[in-house]
Amino acid sequence: MEKIPKVLFVTPLYKEKIWGGRKLETFLGRKIPEGSIGESWEVSVYGSDVSPIKNIEFHNTPLTDLIRKAPESVLGKPFTKSGLPLLVKVIDAKEKLSVQVHPDDDYALKYDPKSNGKKECWYVLSAEPGAELVVGFDTNTSKEEYESLVKQNLGENVLRKWKVKPGDVFLLNPGTIHAIGGGVLLLEVQQSSDSTYRVYDYGRLGDDGNPRELHLEKALAVLNFQKSDGSEKQTKQLITYHPFPRYLFTSNDKFRLESWEFNQAQNFTFSKLGDPVTFGIFYTVSGSIYFPEFQKLVGPNETFMITAAGFSETISAFAETGTKLAFMSAGSDSVKYQ
Repeated sequence: MEKIPKVLFVTPLYKEKIWGGRKLETFLGRKIPEGSIGESWEVSVYGSDVSPIKNIEFHNTPLTDLIRKAPESVLGKPFTKSGLPLLVKVIDAKEKLSVQVHPDDDYALKYDPKSNGKKECWYVLSAEPGAELVVGFDTNTSKEEYESLVKQNLGENVLRKWKVKPGDVFLLNPGTIHAIGGGVLLLEVQQSSDSTYRVYDYGRLGDDGNPRELHLEKALAVLNFQKSDGSEKQTKQLITYHPFPRYLFTSNDKFRLESWEFNQAQNFTFSKLGDPVTFGIFYTVSGSIYFPEFQKLVGPNETFMITAAGFSETISAFAETGTKLAFMSAGSDSVKYQ
């Protein structure tokens, strides 16, 4: 078998959505399909939505094929049987999304066994003036009270709305009511799952001219009706200044999100960060990375994956001044980080 690449590049999977726009083209500078493109699945092995590999030696091979051939080398020892645990997206909300909630693993196993629970995190890439996210309730409510509001088309009345700016990060635990507002472009890291229950959709009509389906019974069963205490918004914490500033947004049981920030141009290495060694997914929020070993330049708004083999062997790279990387990897239930 061919040697497992240290760095993997995959082709994004674009999704047309009723609320989508064209910022993946105008803001990110990508060539995308026609229509209202709301989502780019940057790295995915979920269901039939499997990322095709771009690396020459494995060109257009489904990522799942490479993982099946060498799971420990690609993902690391904790994922030899389970596969890639994360799904990474970029979401362009020209219009506001429906109000949603996700279940935890236990509820999904019982009622949606084809998928997992869904914990996710949002990293705001751009936001138009006044743009908002809905995260949590603005007051304590109850299943009965909120069901009544939804049925009166007043489901927005008790939601906590946050004005947002680039760099804001929110952690959405299962049970947290949420919605992305119009004018927001964000990076999302989540469990590899599509367990989503639509709570409320403002009476909006779908492509068929009918109101879009709600999943009210399941949503009401999993919602946390307590008032938000504000802890959903993450504050980045300095991990180290050397050899470059690394900041932690969240390290939870399902995933980890950091910001790597290069205030000056410098050479650095990707090397082991946790035990056991696992994969890492990176998104270039700004700037660029150059890999001399592969003569590969990764520009802004691109995603790449360092395999477990890559972190084990170390990889040399060069970051230009002002480069900022979002680093996403396995959760603390699988890896102990340094």
